[in-house]
Amino acid sequence: MNIIDEIIDRLDALDKFKERVKTWYYFRDTQVALAIVLFLILIGAVLYFIFDVGLPWYWSLIFVCSLCIGIFYLLVRFTKKERKNIGTVAVEPIKTIGLDFNRMVLDNIYYVLRGYEKIDVEKTGIDNFHSVLTQRFEETDSEIHFTDMSWAEVRYLLEKFKEKCGVEYSTFERSNKLFLEGKPVTARKLSNNGLRKHPAKYFTDKIDNCFPK
Repeated sequence: MNIIDEIIDRLDALDKFKERVKTWYYFRDTQVALAIVLFLILIGAVLYFIFDVGLPWYWSLIFVCSLCIGIFYLLVRFTKKERKNIGTVAVEPIKTIGLDFNRMVLDNIYYVLRGYEKIDVEKTGIDNFHSVLTQRFEETDSEIHFTDMSWAEVRYLLEKFKEKCGVEYSTFERSNKLFLEGKPVTARKLSNNGLRKHPAKYFTDKIDNCFPK
């Protein structure tokens, strides 16, 4: 049994050594060091061959320069390829505004806007309002048409969605489904025109009351 235990211990030690070597090998600094060593060995072997066959000394210089140019060329190609890959990473297109609210919250907001005649009810019914804000763009033909609203009021409403769900102004713009007086709602107009004045308190209070405390 002592011999078997000794053999097992030796095998375990060998496995641990192999794991350490493997871990060491995959270190980036280790691979760089190995590449440098192999590079120097290659140069030494070629220079030895050149001198051994009696070629003139400038052949050594030609070889070293050619090798350096070749390595530099490969590095440039590799770097350009990496940059191209980074620059062409596919950005997943925005497919939905994706508000995650209870239907009652969105219904209450719609009723507030309708009560103050700030939404075109002929173009935007309550189901249209809900589907634009929650469904994928390609799954609905609905649009939201605000009317008789200032940019400050539109900004305040969408800012609440931004606070609650993290939806950026750019998402509303890319949806191409929100309009104010027939013109698309854009992030630029929300950021610039929406800051010129603050909405009336009656409006902000009504909008705030639509959201759960």
